[in-house]
Amino acid sequence: MASRLQRYIRTFGLFKGAEIYGKSKYGRQEYHLTIPGFPGTLLLRGKTSDRLTFQKIFVDGEYRFDLGFTPRVILDGGANVGYASLFFARQFPEATVIAVEPEAENFRLLRHNTAGYPNIRPVQKALWPRRTHLTIENVAGQPDAFRVKESVTGGAGTIPTCTIDELMREAGADRIDLLKLDVEGAEKELFEDPGRESWLSKTRTLVLEPHDWFKPGCTEAVERAMAGKTYRRSRIGENLLFVREPAV
Repeated sequence: MASRLQRYIRTFGLFKGAEIYGKSKYGRQEYHLTIPGFPGTLLLRGKTSDRLTFQKIFVDGEYRFDLGFTPRVILDGGANVGYASLFFARQFPEATVIAVEPEAENFRLLRHNTAGYPNIRPVQKALWPRRTHLTIENVAGQPDAFRVKESVTGGAGTIPTCTIDELMREAGADRIDLLKLDVEGAEKELFEDPGRESWLSKTRTLVLEPHDWFKPGCTEAVERAMAGKTYRRSRIGENLLFVREPAV
């Protein structure tokens, strides 16, 4: 515990680091946190996965890797409450960040957290290989672990989907410089889809977390889709990182 607190203090300073650590770990309500370098306030729900998500991104630097270039279009698939989108927007202020999150409460926090960044575009949909409607199958899960499945009937309470190609067209983008996927198993459907090459061929960098522990075959689907392509591959924590060489 002490080492974790010390990391917060090293990141945010003594008083701010102790405040954020204490509220996120021991609090049980929704907090408005002021974070040095970020406009407005960030919402964080105490005693939820928001704490670990915040820690991984802002304290441990989960996405603090060197791309070797400056991205212009970033797609944050599975944006949750927007912490990764904020990190990318602050690190690359000239980039457009498309933040896609399906779950309503997560999206409410995402809208609040990213309000000070005109270059972040929140989208309340779910990434999927085709247009359809989904439902959340583990509604009692932690906010960072909601899983989706196709709805049989559609209608009230379902979530509309969007494809990566659609998001690119709406953004007027001919490529994705950085595609981050943390979609709780939906990566299997995305990478098994026969139409994946239409967006994958235009993706310069891909960082994703496979979720084989509850949907077997996720990593296999990704590896099969990436086989033979000119990407430099590495692992950073729980994530696989693919950087295209040469750049698209």
